[in-house]
Amino acid sequence: MFAELVAAAETGRGAGAVAALARLENAAYAHRLAACYRLLLTYTAGMDSAQRDDWVADNWSAVCAEIAAAQSISLGMASAQLATAKTLHEWFPRIAEVAGQGWVSRRMVEVLVNRTRLMMSEQGRAKVDAEIAARIRGWSDWSLQRLQTEIDYWVDRYEPFALRRTQSKSRGRHVEVTIAPDGSGVAYIEAQVLATDGDALDQRLDALAATGCEHYPRTLDQRRADAVGVIAAGGDRLGCLCDREDCDAAHRSASAVIVHVIAREEALSDDTPVQLDGATRQPEASDSPDSPAMTDPGLLLGHGILPASVVAAKIAPTARLRYIRHPGESPPESRYRPSETLAWFVRARDLTCRFPGCGVPAHACDLDHAVPWPLGPTQASNLRCLCRHHHLVKTFWGWRDRQHPDGRIEWLSPTGQTYTTDAGAALLFPRLCRPTAPVDPAIVRRAETLSPEQKARGLAMPRRKLTRQAARHKDIDTERRTNAAVNAARIAKRNQPPPF
Repeated sequence: MFAELVAAAETGRGAGAVAALARLENAAYAHRLAACYRLLLTYTAGMDSAQRDDWVADNWSAVCAEIAAAQSISLGMASAQLATAKTLHEWFPRIAEVAGQGWVSRRMVEVLVNRTRLMMSEQGRAKVDAEIAARIRGWSDWSLQRLQTEIDYWVDRYEPFALRRTQSKSRGRHVEVTIAPDGSGVAYIEAQVLATDGDALDQRLDALAATGCEHYPRTLDQRRADAVGVIAAGGDRLGCLCDREDCDAAHRSASAVIVHVIAREEALSDDTPVQLDGATRQPEASDSPDSPAMTDPGLLLGHGILPASVVAAKIAPTARLRYIRHPGESPPESRYRPSETLAWFVRARDLTCRFPGCGVPAHACDLDHAVPWPLGPTQASNLRCLCRHHHLVKTFWGWRDRQHPDGRIEWLSPTGQTYTTDAGAALLFPRLCRPTAPVDPAIVRRAETLSPEQKARGLAMPRRKLTRQAARHKDIDTERRTNAAVNAARIAKRNQPPPF
């Protein structure tokens, strides 16, 4: 069937080609989910699989690591994809078959999985599977609301107490911070909070905005925006850069929050003409066009670039500076834990977790020895950043790797897939990726003979308080009990005899 869809897409013309490609895209998504589910079955087929269910990096985590690496996506996205695959193939096999033929879009699958999440009856799920599979081919042009309504109808018919209720707005509270992807050095904040908290925040921003120096040319909106940073840092007043000796706001209070920015030394004194404060004015004909920055940008660790002008004007005057030194041909250090100088070189070189597809910032990662200590030395060419999750996956799930003196790492997964990750600084700070002293080849050869069990000798996998399945059942039970009264009243009203 898939080959037929590919052929139809290749021979189609005009709108027919568009339709064929859309169906092929749907089928490819369904087949990708099927491949994810088969990988899960492979990992859970062993006799000792159940013994790993309470590991922090359990069977599910190991599969997600493979899926994330294969697609260069985050662990969260891989886990959501695997959960969708598992639900579709275990609960709704008939719908999965129709999806494999290209009749079901990704959106339809995700809505189905979401709206049926509370179903616990195998008989009810089988009936919903049969009913929807017989009808879903004609749903491709439906709106999201219509899809939800139709699926809810069948859930309500065969397992009424599994019907999900619309979440109240108060339960949908959230705060999202998004760094602008255009390198402008700003971030966007979107939040939904309780009304009382919103009012308190509004008043606090006004109060902090009033503490700024009158000689520092910021508008009220700019002062309120800067006050968000003051709150985040635990401060009690706006800082000021007016350079007046009698300014009460000239010195910012110390902060317990650390934000890491990596930049070339020349960026600290960049003098590119720029206006970051004050009222926005309309450009005039005599104005010269914007010119590129005179210095390469800095990097907000874990996010994106910062223009050198922002680094020089807004960050350097109040930042604590730490100079990063390339270790060159320095010999290994004598301890397991690297010195602060070496540790920060490795973090600045790597920038993120070095596991394929992972983007956890380096300052939130462990420093892992590629060749395990004490066989492996503590030196730059044997150290890399791994987030705690991938550190456990690498140690206990049979991943193999080889690290090169320039920081490049070649990975081999338990299922035989190969990946290469380059040091994160290669683009913005290539000097940090110059080769360092290599690990003794004899040590590397000896390490290659060690089994995963030997490499993990003396280490123990942390355990979960609840297995992943138990936690899921607990969440489902909690939501069903929350909805029980509303669903019971709805069912009672529906079952009342007609008034005649």
